[in-house]
Amino acid sequence: MQSVSTNLNLQETRRHGSPDFPLEFTTDDTRDYYKNDINWHWHEEFELVYIIEGCVACHINQSVYELQPGEGIFINSSVLHRFTSEKYGIITNVIFLPAFLAAKESLIYRKYVMPLEKAEMPCIVLRKEEVWKKQMLSLLQELFSNLKTAEWNELSIRNQLSEIWLLMFLQLNSEQLAPKMVNGSAHSRKMLQAMIQYIQMHFERPITLADIAGAANISKNTALRYFQENIGISPVEYLMQYRLNNACKMLRETSEKITYIARCAGYDNVSYFNRIFKKYVGKTPSQYRAERSKE
Repeated sequence: MQSVSTNLNLQETRRHGSPDFPLEFTTDDTRDYYKNDINWHWHEEFELVYIIEGCVACHINQSVYELQPGEGIFINSSVLHRFTSEKYGIITNVIFLPAFLAAKESLIYRKYVMPLEKAEMPCIVLRKEEVWKKQMLSLLQELFSNLKTAEWNELSIRNQLSEIWLLMFLQLNSEQLAPKMVNGSAHSRKMLQAMIQYIQMHFERPITLADIAGAANISKNTALRYFQENIGISPVEYLMQYRLNNACKMLRETSEKITYIARCAGYDNVSYFNRIFKKYVGKTPSQYRAERSKE
């Protein structure tokens, strides 16, 4: 089972592409992730997503966009996001640094890349109802088809992506390109990061909602609101998900006893751990380990 590796601020830690070609093309199946959940993360790169199969919910900050096969989404730089699915979803995406399109010292970057990179707008949903979005989805399919071939041409890839970018950029108005402002939303994200950092550093021991709120020096009600506004779940729910993800990792990668893994995940009572694990993962820890050992 996979998960997105992040640091304490939820920034993805894995490099996309290489320093001399900062672009990566991937295909993800939500069934490879715990509960069909490609967990919360963000990265400096832009991301273009296309749904191949299934229905996928793309969570962007506090908004959720339901995407069907043949639809997609553009996710701006440094935007917190997550993908989930009730049954399953197969997603193709290309992730690339702004500098892939143009060097930061260039006129092209200043005129056509930076305005969108620095815009408040977090995403653009791509559906076929609008002509230009239908055209963009078609260009994305061509790009992904090219990237799937064994011998693709780097310059051709860059040219295709530049064509997609220009089509998208020319459709945006001044309101959509309004620059990010330092406001209450930014403050809530900063407080959220402090609370998430506390959870990730102390999840192995008993933690209360008051402890989590105290890490950001805010009230319990405010902590609940900031979590809901930014990632759509409560602090306690995030804590539980983080504990279970760590338990799954230990079950897959170690031969430690389940009682020990339960304690490492913050559960002193192994019976309670077993119940919670089965409720949310759909099988007991022993069953989960046995299935993963066969893969």
